[in-house]
Amino acid sequence: MSSLSERLDSKEILLLDGGVSTEIRRRGVALDANVWSGLTTKTNPDEVRQVHEDYIEAGAQIITANTYSTARHVLESINLGHESKLLNFKSVQLAQQARDNVARGDVYIAGSMSSMPPLTSHREVAIDGQVESSYQELAEVLAEAGVDLIIAEMMRDIENASIVIKAAVATGLPVFIGFSAMMADNGVDVRSLRWKNTDDTTSAHDFGDMIEALKPLGGQAAGIMHTRVEDIVPALKILKQHWSGPLMAYAETGKLILPDWRYEEVSSPGDYASEIEGWIQNYGVQVVGGCCGTGPEHIRALRQLLDGLAD
Repeated sequence: MSSLSERLDSKEILLLDGGVSTEIRRRGVALDANVWSGLTTKTNPDEVRQVHEDYIEAGAQIITANTYSTARHVLESINLGHESKLLNFKSVQLAQQARDNVARGDVYIAGSMSSMPPLTSHREVAIDGQVESSYQELAEVLAEAGVDLIIAEMMRDIENASIVIKAAVATGLPVFIGFSAMMADNGVDVRSLRWKNTDDTTSAHDFGDMIEALKPLGGQAAGIMHTRVEDIVPALKILKQHWSGPLMAYAETGKLILPDWRYEEVSSPGDYASEIEGWIQNYGVQVVGGCCGTGPEHIRALRQLLDGLAD
């Protein structure tokens, strides 16, 4: 298997999977009010494995283990912090089993590390308590379990993102950094994403300033994720001004419906592929995929797009 660095250096475009948690939910599995999809590895392992398999069969070259919301500080909100290591090992194993079952070519497994606090927290990102040791533990467990890379997802502040990125980089694994952004109220400036509590100013950063503060920490690629499709290009323009390495982009599509975490008004696979074609051609994005709301049908359309571009 060629290394990710070699493939990125050769200007190859790599295809990520789509949303994992929202796809699990779309298949009828309930998500927890505090730890989102974190418990599904334990309660519904067959469904989690099947989601990974479906993404691989759709053409994904990188699949993401179900570890977005399984850091110890998140699990402690439901008194399951003591199961953190076991749950994360199991999540990686399910992804590995899916690869063994259906992959016909090289498939890399990413461990996800996110900014997510327990969902009932009033904070936008996890910065309270012992989060530094929690993230260090998660990064070390992911590396020990055998992931091929770590994706720092939903980076949207400086304090939390610094902790996550440092812990991920310390493993020696390739690290992709996924920033989340939104347009400011003036419709011109780009800010770091806030979605839960507009009174929490933790992540209310100028987007360029945030990237500039975090880029010395390292990473093999950086991009925009968990961001509305229409906000990707403004954020990409700023990222490209501050980041000289490979670029990544995978948007959320559709409208979140609470309390059951459904996504409606999701972009069609064809429309989404057309958007990504523009990101590739206009900004040189090399890692693409989907976030919340996207499914295997979107990844299949992206596989067709990339195969066409390679001809």
